[in-house]
Amino acid sequence: MQFPKTHLNDFISSDYDRASEIDDYTLFNNVCYKSSQAQVPTEIQIQIRNTDLCQSQEQSLQATRDIIDKLNYIIKILKTIKCESEEKQRIFNNANRHFFILLKGLQIVDELLSNCKGKESKILLELKQNYVQERQIKALKADDVNIRMLQVPYHYLQNKFLPKMLQHLKLHEQHMFASQSLTDEIKVFGTEILMLNLIMPSAIDTDKNDIMSLNSTHPVWKKLECITTRKSLGDPEQIRQSFDKFVQSVMVGHALVNDCKKTTSKWGKIFSVSLNSMYYFLSRSAAEKGMKDHMSQLRADTAYQAMNFIELPGVKHLINLGLPKISTNLKFYILPVVLPLTIQEANNQIRQGIYDQISNQPIEYVNQEIHRDDKFLFVKNKARIRIRLLYNQHVVEQDNIFSFLKSFFVKQNNMIEDKIIIHIHGGGFISQSSSSHQCYTREWAINLNVPIFSIDYSLAPQYPYPIPLDDCWQAYNWILNYSEKIFGITPNKIIVTGDSAGGNLATALVGLTIKYKLQIPNGLILNYPAVDIRFQYTPSYLKSINDKILSHTILGICIESYSAHPDSQLGIDPFMSPLLLSYDILKYFPPTRLFCGDQDPLFDQVFRLAQRLQVVQRDVKITIYENLSHGYLNYNTIKGMSEIKQCILDNQDAFFELLN
Repeated sequence: MQFPKTHLNDFISSDYDRASEIDDYTLFNNVCYKSSQAQVPTEIQIQIRNTDLCQSQEQSLQATRDIIDKLNYIIKILKTIKCESEEKQRIFNNANRHFFILLKGLQIVDELLSNCKGKESKILLELKQNYVQERQIKALKADDVNIRMLQVPYHYLQNKFLPKMLQHLKLHEQHMFASQSLTDEIKVFGTEILMLNLIMPSAIDTDKNDIMSLNSTHPVWKKLECITTRKSLGDPEQIRQSFDKFVQSVMVGHALVNDCKKTTSKWGKIFSVSLNSMYYFLSRSAAEKGMKDHMSQLRADTAYQAMNFIELPGVKHLINLGLPKISTNLKFYILPVVLPLTIQEANNQIRQGIYDQISNQPIEYVNQEIHRDDKFLFVKNKARIRIRLLYNQHVVEQDNIFSFLKSFFVKQNNMIEDKIIIHIHGGGFISQSSSSHQCYTREWAINLNVPIFSIDYSLAPQYPYPIPLDDCWQAYNWILNYSEKIFGITPNKIIVTGDSAGGNLATALVGLTIKYKLQIPNGLILNYPAVDIRFQYTPSYLKSINDKILSHTILGICIESYSAHPDSQLGIDPFMSPLLLSYDILKYFPPTRLFCGDQDPLFDQVFRLAQRLQVVQRDVKITIYENLSHGYLNYNTIKGMSEIKQCILDNQDAFFELLN
């Protein structure tokens, strides 16, 4: 039986990208609605309740009213500013709407904290009825409000956002005219408020037993600190300067994509890129302005283009010049090995409560005759799943004339290799490939002298969940069953690794091996993994508001794109957010090593996953890099950060430990 890869999704319309606008909430409505159904795992509860809230109810009430006063003033000013065009007026109206929604949410907090009756008042009910439906606040009385969780957004509002916003408005307070510079700033402020509106309800309603609500002296955190190593890569100012140099190319990519949006002509886009590339590289301020403008009007298609800037032929060629040479860098293309994962079967098992329970059903294999003698294994085919093999030994005869005949020249490796690494790249589920991640995977393959199978899974939104996970699942099964016959590589010991979105897929993949009683990997190594993609509040999410790599707008685009299937259950699907995997699955997890920067918006997820693994007494360790943000492994390029070499070496040490 043959299952060709033809699963394009009819439910994604041709105007999907154009409909996904940031500045009118359309982009996030589905994400927020699905995330609102999120359930915290309840198999094991933290028994010791946190009692030391460092800010009293009265202080929180005063802070709430102070912010409300400032928001009322901002809304009043925004209404009086005169706009010369409908486009500018739309920007100010949308920003005002976001401010008004935040104001309503804070008025609900005010009423909750000032209500001593212990039940919903008439005013509270009216406020909730007028609040945005997708972001309902569930708290009924003051004790329901998680004051500790509110402190982080309050601190951001009081010390960063509101002073900056008021400063910009005061410059225009006398003539009340919407200049272009003010319009550009308001556009950016609007998306920041959007993010605060998304997370505010879940901040208010977060369970007070959530680990982020517990203070640092709590036994849960004491236990986590015992497995955590914090590392400095050098002087903080030097790290900042190195990062600023690297991030220049990221800003240039966003600025160029932003310019290309203004023309529909192919030649117009080429001319724009050619003309402006050098300008943006020479002018950091212009590149940053272009990036901010792009981020504030982000769509799925333009996010993909900006994040895939590293995949452009010219950029890729430049990066490859700085990569070490490797003996085998081979792409091959496989058909499905087992019955594909489908959203229908996932939802059926979720309804039965068995989706993340160990299955008694045997795996059903497909295409077995084809796999044994696959004449097209090395022939490029976009309908198949692509895997890249990186190995510092030759395993395949090269044929420079007829590359399609390469499959007839496969030979056994003289030395049987029985240790492998399976790598799943990041890119927010929507971009990049095994190619753009060779800046570190090649070094691993050479220094460890171990074959690395790097999986190029299908990308969202064209291929949403569970298709990318299924591609990884098919690749894993192919490697187990056919890598010895084709390459002479016997996968007796397997380490699975992934970064960012790849960390999500790697963790879910390990869960699948346990669920279906397959060979469980010997280790799991994750860098800044996105193991929880629900839009539920966690303090480190606030870092995304000003993060130049993983901004709040990109975060939203990636989540919506991956969960684009109308039947996906973002709030409760444990293989979409593998942090939610049951303890029945987690108790069989292999030794796990987690790496992350302390400035990463996904920082909290590392500790959440480690804590759940500790509950079931698994071997887990954390390494935190000071002053590093998201995606640092990819900074190991020309004009990148030399300090990242240490991160690559630390990962190598973890591979060596778990492989031996």
